[in-house]
Amino acid sequence: MCIRDRYQRRVHGIQWCQRRSMGKESKSQFSLKKVKQYILVGRAKPVAGQKEEPKVYRMRVFAPNTVIAKSKFWTLMRKQKKIKHTGGELIAIHEVIENPSKSVKVYGIVLRYQSRTGYHNMYKEYRDTNICGAMSQMYMDMAGRHRAREETIHIVRTCVVPESKIKRAETKSFTNGNVKFPLLNRISRPPIKKFKAFARAKRPTLFLQQNNSDS
Repeated sequence: MCIRDRYQRRVHGIQWCQRRSMGKESKSQFSLKKVKQYILVGRAKPVAGQKEEPKVYRMRVFAPNTVIAKSKFWTLMRKQKKIKHTGGELIAIHEVIENPSKSVKVYGIVLRYQSRTGYHNMYKEYRDTNICGAMSQMYMDMAGRHRAREETIHIVRTCVVPESKIKRAETKSFTNGNVKFPLLNRISRPPIKKFKAFARAKRPTLFLQQNNSDS
């Protein structure tokens, strides 16, 4: 604990410092953009005296939790079907959990987002082991490249793209079977624990040295 934290703990109390640390943790966790996949089913509330039952709508939503998933569901229902939260009912909500996989796939995402000048359609490709990881990359990429907020991004369609139909050059570079990744930051470690030292007189070399000897 630094001097500043000790001073704030003495002035404001322990509870204030705990709330401050909880806020930092929640902010750092939210910055990771852990997205989950939900299936929501809803409809308009049945009116007394109405013969026909209200039409049921099913929607797939990507959100970090159920609260934001419900908010996205009713936002799209209000815009597309003119059904508000007060005049509708949520029938079911389920989280879709994919089977764990170690194979990397290419996911294509068709989206529509609102910028400061208007609405734009876009197609993105990301490499990941599941769709939730690809969506997390997409939200972070859109925030960094286009300053697009999560609530302004609407997912139109997602699919698994085969290698023959990949469009983006960045994704195509990984389709070659002879892809190699050089280890540039290789740190030599002592073979035995007794040779381990906390400080050394010689500065360590953190890159691979090539001996260019003239033949």
